[in-house]
Amino acid sequence: MLSKKEKSVMNYIYTKCENQESVLISPQDIATACMDKYDLTNVEIEQILNGLVLDNYIDVINSDKKGKLVYCITLKQKGVSYKRDNEQRKKTAVMLITRTVLLAILSFIVGVILKSIFS
Repeated sequence: MLSKKEKSVMNYIYTKCENQESVLISPQDIATACMDKYDLTNVEIEQILNGLVLDNYIDVINSDKKGKLVYCITLKQKGVSYKRDNEQRKKTAVMLITRTVLLAILSFIVGVILKSIFS
């Protein structure tokens, strides 16, 4: 399960890599894309990318572009299916909440009926 920061970075990477095999992304691009939610440093970005590599979402190769660090990122199979898995997880959560609420309502109704019968 990804943390909130990892999800934010993965969403950005997924949108950049959606129609391409691999892309060049600088740490500043990632930091500015996630700026509205998190204030990420270069060290945090490096740690998040390493975590995503370990979880088999992406492949990362560090490169230089005019003396600045750039990541060459390629989505792995798990990364390609990231959006679909995320949507599936949300559907499952909604179904669990709906089922719980319906069972609570049913329990309440049965309790009221039993109380009226035996009172």
